[in-house]
Amino acid sequence: MKTLKFIVSFFFLTACSDRQNQTANTNLQTAKDTVLKHDTVFYNNNDWQRDFGLTHDPQVDSIWGRPLKFYIDNPKCSPVAIDFYQGQFRPTDNNATAALLSLVTTNDNELRPFYRWCLNKTIQIQDGALAEYTGVPARQYAEKFPKEFFEYMDYDTTGEKYKNWTSAISYSGFYQNDNYKKPQEIRLRLTNALKRNCGNCDEQLKKRIDNFAHDCFP
Repeated sequence: MKTLKFIVSFFFLTACSDRQNQTANTNLQTAKDTVLKHDTVFYNNNDWQRDFGLTHDPQVDSIWGRPLKFYIDNPKCSPVAIDFYQGQFRPTDNNATAALLSLVTTNDNELRPFYRWCLNKTIQIQDGALAEYTGVPARQYAEKFPKEFFEYMDYDTTGEKYKNWTSAISYSGFYQNDNYKKPQEIRLRLTNALKRNCGNCDEQLKKRIDNFAHDCFP
């Protein structure tokens, strides 16, 4: 009788072990499938950042006068933005990219420079479908923070950044109610939005706003 019980117990434990192994293998395969599904988004190298001038040392790299560590140590900082800096997330035509770029209009003054940097670098590398995602957030940022926008543009004395941003807005910065066949109407809405949010704008800045609108929608 003891021998029979031993045999039954042995086969029962063996069957359980087989089921556990099958479950483990299934979970492993699921994990592999998940990684493969994210291959178009997450990268194991950061070659695409080669022109960003990064060391990927957050205490060495800086944005707008502050080390990257200041931004990524902020508990409110977007994980996707951190992944972008670290080279693990490369923008492409997906919802995660749209969400990342939309952060540029945050009211958080401490994190906004970091998110603006993410948008600027995305504009820098955009091509094809990715170019469809940069125009609207770039326009929204300029409209909401006009003085800050022009200060940011002036930081680049080559004018290359201004050219890149106006090109991005010109290509994909249309709102749903914009008629691309009537650029003068779009320019008017754009200038009105900037001037409305530009408290105590002097005449020189107002002229820059007019020129900016024309550069975006000639």
